[in-house]
Amino acid sequence: MSQLHFKSIEVEQFLQFRSAAAVRDLDARLNIIAGHNEAGKSTLLKAVRAALFDRYTSSVGERFRPYGARVSPRVRLVFMVDDVEYRLAKVFSRRRDGQVILEASDGRAWEGPAAEDHLAELLGFAYAGRGASRPELQGLAGLLWVEQAKAYEPVTLTDQSRQRMHSVFENEMREMLGGEQGESLHRRITQLRGEYFDSRGNPRGDYRRRHQREAELGEKLQSKREELKAYEDKVDRLEQRQADLLAYRHDGVLDKAEQRVTSAQAAVERVATRRAEVQAGSERLARAKAEHQAAQQAWDNRARLMAELKEAQQAQQAAAQALNNRDDELAPLNASLAKLQNDLAALKDRQKDQGAALRLAREAATWRELASEHQRVSARLKDARDADAQRRRCVAQRDAIRVTAQGVAAMKGIERARDLAQERLRAAATHMEYGLEPGAAVRLEDRPLSGTGSVRLTQKTQLQIKGVGQLTVIPGGEDLDLLRRTVDDEERRLKQGLAEADADSVASAEADLHRKNALDRQASLHGATLKGLAAEGLAAVEDRLSAVAARRDSLRQKWGDTLDGALGIDKLEQEVQALHSQIAAMESAVLDQEKTVQALREARAGLRADKASAERLARNRGDELEQARGEVTDDRLREALQGKQQALDAGSARLDKARRALAAENPQAVEVEVERSTRAFDDIKQEIETLDRDTRDLKVELSALGQQGLAEEAASIEADHALAKGQLESAQRSARALDLLQRTLNSALRRAKAAVAQPLLSGLAPYLRQLIPDAAPLIDEDLLLTGIERAGAIEAFDTLSIGTREQLAILIRLAYADLLSEAGVPVTVILDDALVNSDDERRERMKAILYQAARRYQVLVLTCHGKEYRDSGGRFIRFDEVAGGA
Repeated sequence: MSQLHFKSIEVEQFLQFRSAAAVRDLDARLNIIAGHNEAGKSTLLKAVRAALFDRYTSSVGERFRPYGARVSPRVRLVFMVDDVEYRLAKVFSRRRDGQVILEASDGRAWEGPAAEDHLAELLGFAYAGRGASRPELQGLAGLLWVEQAKAYEPVTLTDQSRQRMHSVFENEMREMLGGEQGESLHRRITQLRGEYFDSRGNPRGDYRRRHQREAELGEKLQSKREELKAYEDKVDRLEQRQADLLAYRHDGVLDKAEQRVTSAQAAVERVATRRAEVQAGSERLARAKAEHQAAQQAWDNRARLMAELKEAQQAQQAAAQALNNRDDELAPLNASLAKLQNDLAALKDRQKDQGAALRLAREAATWRELASEHQRVSARLKDARDADAQRRRCVAQRDAIRVTAQGVAAMKGIERARDLAQERLRAAATHMEYGLEPGAAVRLEDRPLSGTGSVRLTQKTQLQIKGVGQLTVIPGGEDLDLLRRTVDDEERRLKQGLAEADADSVASAEADLHRKNALDRQASLHGATLKGLAAEGLAAVEDRLSAVAARRDSLRQKWGDTLDGALGIDKLEQEVQALHSQIAAMESAVLDQEKTVQALREARAGLRADKASAERLARNRGDELEQARGEVTDDRLREALQGKQQALDAGSARLDKARRALAAENPQAVEVEVERSTRAFDDIKQEIETLDRDTRDLKVELSALGQQGLAEEAASIEADHALAKGQLESAQRSARALDLLQRTLNSALRRAKAAVAQPLLSGLAPYLRQLIPDAAPLIDEDLLLTGIERAGAIEAFDTLSIGTREQLAILIRLAYADLLSEAGVPVTVILDDALVNSDDERRERMKAILYQAARRYQVLVLTCHGKEYRDSGGRFIRFDEVAGGA
């Protein structure tokens, strides 16, 4: 059984850990890492993920820096995989100091990208192409490492974790599906169906060509029928065209339309003269407007210069006043900052004194715990001796039963093989239907065949057709005698196995095995009790009792009566925590004050720059205005603007007079009449030409179509279409049969997958019985927990309470870890505050389950409720004591 065991974790310059902080001497079983909120427990798990799953040169490393620092985060891990110890040191940086080194206890070493690649291969994960790693790339860690506030979410399998889980069941899956022959049958049916359908279920190959042939002939037949109808329509159209053409010529419609065009064009010439007069007036008015606009723009520029000068002078005065106000605001803030810095130094001195008192109080607490532990170990030693006696009794009764799990499994396999051989024998028979033409000479072996009928063949048979030859039919492609012998052999092997197991049937053998397993479980339970009470043996408990007494007496000798008078840890911890909070708040206040002062200083510098800029702008605007007045005075600009306005008014009056004269001619009506009469003339002329042309074309087309034999062509195509439709229907029957057969086999495959989930169900059920005695787990074919069943009702996972969901999510992960560990896959389970929504009774049961699971692999529990986990039985680590660099 492979194992993954983290021995130590050390971080430095990583998020809140500015100086080094480390957790060392982690046990290979259950570890409880307890600390207050914001102590950095979740950051520790984040550091482990980063060290294993993020590239050291990736830009994501910059996210791990402490706030405001320009340093390179560092993480060091020591862990065991099987019997090899690995030491990993990683520095996250895109500069020259970035590095990663991986060293093994057997002398091997890797550095840089090679180290990361070997790490990924060793632990079975993949790096992200860009950015930070994601759970779906982290292999089993993405499944078995639970982040804070995510424990109650449904457990899902990524592609990598699902592949790992399925690899555990691969051999059993193959056996349930009929082994090599079952897989071969499924592949053959899939291959045959693939000759008819592609992956999306669409027709392909010859089947698709038959579909296309039938569709093409159908379209061709429809097209030919439409041609016949079109021929008839053209005959009718020719008669109508000839009648319309005769009517136009008889009424003289074209000459009348030409006279209306001539009259309308004379009116257009009068309108053109008036429009020319309007155009000339418009051009004169446009020149007057341009000259007036130039004069207006010159005056507007002069007014703008005067307004800008006034605004610049006002801005100069405002900037000077703002600078004076900012100087008055900055002085008291500097004094307040100095006072805050002095108060912060005093608080840090007081924190140092309280820390010394807290260390003495913890020594006293340790002495009292040792005294209490001495009593507990004495009682545990007695209980362990009782459990050992019970275990020996169950082992003796268990060994008296002859049946074994391997024997029952073998008999079940033989029984399945016998049933499969019987099914193959039935399936090997071939059903043949025939329909023969009258007088056809056909013999089946020595029996003549005629007319219609059917036969079922169970052995090799000769079919003779006169004038054609001989056909050999081999039912199922196998020898039926061999299949019959296979059935007899499997029946004989099953009886032999039952005799060896001293059982009448497979069911009775299973009952004996259940009895034996029950005794084994009782022995295991007593053994587990013994292991829980004396994990290293009774001698180790006795040694522990002596060691506890020695440590207790050593502390009394070291401290004497001062242990009795030490202050309470909780009170001192509260005071130290309060001082820690006050210092943090004071540091934050100092930082805020420093930022405020710095911001005011920067604002003052900006105001000084604004004042200088305003003064410079006022001088520039004054110089620009003086220069402009030297070229043209303000009075001359006003007089020029008035003269241009008078010229503009006169031009506008002349243009209005010309427009009234144009309107009197009603140009719109004239244009409309010209357009209408011209279009009418053209349309009538075009219509007559079209009727002439259509008449000639229709006569030619009808003459040609009459010689093509459209009705005969349609009949020929209809016969071809009927043949193609029959061939398609025949192919469809085969395709549908193969499709139905494959869907049936796929359904059997899904049922086999559901059966394969049984080992996971068997591993999860004992855990769930410990937690909720009357509940049974529900596992789907994809190995996912969908809910529980209790009191005859099914409860979906997402309908349960948050506390129950987080407990079930941990149990299914433990079941995954059990199966993977038994299959030789190295695993570690990490839970970050994963039971925060559990009540006291459920939490106690979960602690017992975690201890039980940790006998097979390492379990790390990070929690802010240290008191509730102090009696969990695992290694207990106070994270606040090792995270002093936070």
